Amino acid sequence: MDTTPVVVRAYRTAHGKEDGVYADVRSEDLSVPLVNEILSDTGLSGDDVDDLMWGCAQQREEQGNNLARIITLLSDLGESVPGTTINRWCASSAQAVISASDAIRAGQRDAIIAGGVENMSRVKMGANTAMHPRMNEDYNLAALQMGMTAEEVAERYDVSREAQDDYAFRSQQRASEATKSGRFEDEIVPIDNGEKQVTEDEGIRHDVSREKMDELPTVFKSEGTVTPGNASQISDGASALLVTSEAFAKEHDLEIMAEIGNNSVQGVEPEVMGIGPIPAVRDILERTGRDIDDYDLVELNEAFASQTLYCQEQLGIDDEKFNVNGGAIAIGHPLGATGARLPVTLIHEMIKRDVDRGIATECVGFGQGAAIEFSR
Repeated sequence: MDTTPVVVRAYRTAHGKEDGVYADVRSEDLSVPLVNEILSDTGLSGDDVDDLMWGCAQQREEQGNNLARIITLLSDLGESVPGTTINRWCASSAQAVISASDAIRAGQRDAIIAGGVENMSRVKMGANTAMHPRMNEDYNLAALQMGMTAEEVAERYDVSREAQDDYAFRSQQRASEATKSGRFEDEIVPIDNGEKQVTEDEGIRHDVSREKMDELPTVFKSEGTVTPGNASQISDGASALLVTSEAFAKEHDLEIMAEIGNNSVQGVEPEVMGIGPIPAVRDILERTGRDIDDYDLVELNEAFASQTLYCQEQLGIDDEKFNVNGGAIAIGHPLGATGARLPVTLIHEMIKRDVDRGIATECVGFGQGAAIEFSR
């Protein structure tokens, strides 16, 4: 029996801006349509699915109560399908994909829906007042705020404001072109927000000009370089992949979109958490004996332009293979959904370009990195 983990479906919602189109849509109601679309599209039922693994970074308020289990009960999966909610902050849904693929490769499961969600409009980011007191003794917690780590990366590794703004402008342009040409249509499931069907990412600035980006103020340091224009957008959204064994896919006559290969999670200094993709990707390269040039496409989450540029430079990724349809600076970064959104976009683009290999990777708060490779 072939237990190679494969992706047979990959969907996401369009991403909404903070307090935008999804301000009145709960996280469960962003997630359930993706689950139901997977079941409808494949002809599977809850009897065929072993588990729902769902990432969420802010597991409190209405995103608490084991959100994944609530989604199984509200969706067409039904009571027989268990659910577990996973938190690795910005890589929460990446960890869901990793855990699903590992379980299938080990022969413990046959079919798992893996993904994640974050509605940052309804469950706001905030300081953790329950942090262990030793963390405050061992680290300057103010320096571990995401924006401050981006400033530290820019300063420590000499990433200029001009370079960051140039990159951010490029991200917006690529995302705008991808939207207008319909490149995201196959991956987006429309969401009813009570007023309309949301089918396009709300945060993309189609009319952005490079000159306007120069005028934006810095946010985290008065003499810094990080602005609202070269940082990822706070946003709302969900993403999902159906991960099965190759044997299950063939038995159920399901088209295989991609095979899931190696994965890696690594730790780095919390003060420069944005460099996390570097050791994660290098670990995969070392274990596979491959070079970065062996990969046709790379999706690296654009938490901030400063860390994105430094990671690209250190890993030696060709710009023509890198975030080819833009990234989180334009599309948005709903924390718990992003780790799965990257593979969703990557796999669809691999199919469109008819290429063989890709990597999805992201940095993670408090100093981590995650990466997953895919092949066709």
